Amino acid sequence: MISLLVSVLLAILVVLSVLYWYQLEKNDENHQQQEDERIQPLLRGLNFMLADEPDLALQEVVKVARLRSETTEVYMFLGEMFRSRGEFGRAVRIHQNILARPNVDPELYVQAQFALATDFHKGGLIDRAIRHYHKVLQVRSDHLPSLQGLLSIHEQSHEWQQAIDLLQRISRLSQQSASLHHAYLLAAMAEEALQAQQVEQARAWQSEALRRDSGCVHAHMLNIRLCEQQQELAAALESMAKQLPEWLFLLLPELADKQKGFFLEQWRLTRQSELALSWLELCAEHQGLAAAKQLREQLAWQPSNLGEALRLTAIFGPDEPLQQYAQTWRQSLKRFSCQYCGVRIAELRWQCPQCMRWGCMGLHTLTAQTVD
Repeated sequence: MISLLVSVLLAILVVLSVLYWYQLEKNDENHQQQEDERIQPLLRGLNFMLADEPDLALQEVVKVARLRSETTEVYMFLGEMFRSRGEFGRAVRIHQNILARPNVDPELYVQAQFALATDFHKGGLIDRAIRHYHKVLQVRSDHLPSLQGLLSIHEQSHEWQQAIDLLQRISRLSQQSASLHHAYLLAAMAEEALQAQQVEQARAWQSEALRRDSGCVHAHMLNIRLCEQQQELAAALESMAKQLPEWLFLLLPELADKQKGFFLEQWRLTRQSELALSWLELCAEHQGLAAAKQLREQLAWQPSNLGEALRLTAIFGPDEPLQQYAQTWRQSLKRFSCQYCGVRIAELRWQCPQCMRWGCMGLHTLTAQTVD
């Protein structure tokens, strides 16, 4: 059976053949021999495709691309296709062949260099990716995709200050606000400083993160962790409750026992199901089922959909087989989803692992239709 790659290459070769023959009819006899030389690789490529030898067919397409500039778009398309299939070596060779052509058009040079940088980036060769992103920027300093590629690399390497510098540059060029993204990068810097026991530096970056964007959940949580006095803690908790009440459940592991009155008050005000469920799960795990039942009576909460009911069953039963299945389901539950790309994950991240946006993860509401 002919693979997807074979089918695509075959379609490309057929279209190119038709175009060449059409152009051949329009040319005078002086160009006949030249056009014949250009059509031959297409015919050989078609034969290789019919013989189910896509590698040899690709070689013929490469020859066509070298002979005729109009085929460059096909050449670029093949590189994109190989990259999307994880065949980074083939994608690299295609884009290197484009750059090896004499008198490469400046726009084509930028496209091929960026494609090559993306090949290396996706393939994990980060140093080479950086080199080619910079080659693009030497020609076009405002090339946003290259700047965004470099930003992604610096973020993955936890080079936060370089990432912030790039983010500000991108924001100026695109004329779009990146305040929330900036705040999360500052919060990441504060987190690392706190782990290194550089408390004052952590406090400075955390404060700057909240100044940039008060919607940064990570910065609010750091603010609470950095509080040394009860008065400071109360103010930090009230600030988060005012700005981001839907995320208060994240504070339960550290503060459920110490700040029970605060959480009960927030439960009374918001009736957030996630706050109740997370609290009950934590209580059952650390204090036992009897304590969890007592807390449930105190909260007087009932599930409103199938997902919530299953999570409650995972804690209390009563049906033993159902409880066993519910516990297994709960362990693999993906509670958070990206508001942009829709990817769902089990553990909260400040940056989406798929589209790489910051501060875009939200709670995923489970219904009868969405229970996995």
